[in-house]
Amino acid sequence: MKMLAVLFVLTLILGVAMYGGVPPDPTPAQVLGRPQPVQINTSEVSPQQSPTPSRKLPRADAIARLPDSFAGTRVDGRLRADAGGSLIIDAEIRRVFDYFLASIGEEPLETSVARLRRYIETQLPEPAADHAIQLLSQYLDYKRQLLLLEQHHTQQADIDAMRDRLRAVQQLRARIFDDRVHQAFFALDEATDRFTLERLAIRHDATLDASGKGAALDRLQDSLPAELQGTVAVQMQMQLREQTRALAANGGNPADLRQLRQQLVGNAAAARLEELDRQRQAWQSRLTAYNQAKRRIERSQGLGEADKRAAITRLAAEQFNENERQRLQAAEQLLAAKRG
Repeated sequence: MKMLAVLFVLTLILGVAMYGGVPPDPTPAQVLGRPQPVQINTSEVSPQQSPTPSRKLPRADAIARLPDSFAGTRVDGRLRADAGGSLIIDAEIRRVFDYFLASIGEEPLETSVARLRRYIETQLPEPAADHAIQLLSQYLDYKRQLLLLEQHHTQQADIDAMRDRLRAVQQLRARIFDDRVHQAFFALDEATDRFTLERLAIRHDATLDASGKGAALDRLQDSLPAELQGTVAVQMQMQLREQTRALAANGGNPADLRQLRQQLVGNAAAARLEELDRQRQAWQSRLTAYNQAKRRIERSQGLGEADKRAAITRLAAEQFNENERQRLQAAEQLLAAKRG
């Protein structure tokens, strides 16, 4: 991965400036297989970055020949223009950029960028296409500067250092992109990063007990954009499951489990999980009592097989409603499978 990052930086420094309505999502081959010349807009090239006469442009066949990793894929994201031909700014643009730039490491950067430029030109009218190509130049510059920034903000297990790094990344984005593009490309990423850092800070706040941490985490979750709440909840539940197993392996008690839940998913979710635990325990108790009564019927010497089946049916009807009897049937099948 480090080698790939170095390759990306070096290639960008040497040559990035050279490449400086809506159909169904096509495969790259469907769009890029059309023979079209690749043109370089020399107005985008600064004097310091002007290509030398000996530098060769990517061949058209190299652009049309997709890397192996693209096999069976479709373009992720869509490029759209409004009725006046202006580019519609949204997160889909970045997804398209990232899709095509994922080939870096399998081929020269110039080839990946030329392929992406061709895709833009086939998907958008003017002036939307020109605007998208300008955004691509900015995005590549952002990627190059981000790698340089990472060298000065090494990963540290320190919340303040993490905040400094996040702040530096946000400032870099604000310098390169206008506010509309910045928000469209990175708003959800930045919200996720802020949530992750604040959640970490809450968990390590020695001034808060488990309940206080849970309350702070509830407030933090409520502040998340609606688009992120479902994804974040799933990630938190996965982490909780892993740590719950570890706690059980170390002999944790119910009080320990409650504190763990409060600190990882908040008070509200912890309360819901405790209620779910009670419901499961109550169901299991009812199931155990039913199975004991069922076995007594099955062992009864005074009943024939038909009478036993009828008695078991009555027993189930007396102890469970219609929906519960469906769960009962599934539980009995699972028990039989385990015994088999």
